[in-house]
Amino acid sequence: MDNKILLTGITGNVGSAVVKYLKSIKIDFIAGVRDIERGKQQDDSIQYIHFDFQDTVTYETALHGVKKVFLVRPPQLTDVRGIFIPFIQKCKEVGVNQIVFLSLLGAEKNPFPPHHKIEKAIVESEIPYTFIRPSFFMQNLSTTHAEDIKERDDLFISSGKAKVSFIDTRDIGEIIGRTITEQGHKNKAYTITGSQAITYYKVADIMTRVLGRKITYSNPSLFKFRKDMIKRGIKKDFATIMMILYLTTKLGMANHVTNTAELLLKRKPRTIEDFIKDYIDIWQ
Repeated sequence: MDNKILLTGITGNVGSAVVKYLKSIKIDFIAGVRDIERGKQQDDSIQYIHFDFQDTVTYETALHGVKKVFLVRPPQLTDVRGIFIPFIQKCKEVGVNQIVFLSLLGAEKNPFPPHHKIEKAIVESEIPYTFIRPSFFMQNLSTTHAEDIKERDDLFISSGKAKVSFIDTRDIGEIIGRTITEQGHKNKAYTITGSQAITYYKVADIMTRVLGRKITYSNPSLFKFRKDMIKRGIKKDFATIMMILYLTTKLGMANHVTNTAELLLKRKPRTIEDFIKDYIDIWQ
């Protein structure tokens, strides 16, 4: 394969959507995973290779012959200098000619999340890049916050009255697949949002209607949110990052709406109502 593609993070919401899209258009790829046998148990139709961000020995074989990389930062890894810069340098060394990086809405202006430093390191490497900067994932409601909704009928999220331009990870995955396989996306940064911005009060109203029971938005303080997340087993560093992200929404940094998703998808992105209807079984 002339444009051999390495995918990281395929078990996540976005990564799995990238896999689904590439399969749908019959594009070959390899998936870098820490546990190949576990990967095969989940999907034995994928070509796997052993890869671990924290083990530099795995970089050489995983990147052999690779020209394009889809890069996802595992949430628990925050050491940009010790982990991601060496990986990016290895990409440069072996001749990778495009890194598609799953970044963060506003990462170019927000120095706190690791995504900011990773973007900077990729630019400095001079490897052609595509930065995907999505707004908040709709799928956060079906993963991180699913238990609160299912067991307590509550959106336990600290975003005040701010509006959020939610995007479905299935749409993000297709966009990433397109930027990897289509021409014209090198050295571009795309801010990806849904077609409207709404409050979590509105999300609760839509869930109430679709699920057929009252869902509330409790809107805890940022510190109560972080404290409770840690009590539930979320690591402190990740709970802090979540808190900072919700602070950015309170400050109005997630209310921006672009038409970029529609342009790249060549159709309207999914709405929050589409999402809730598709995932309804998770909260029943």
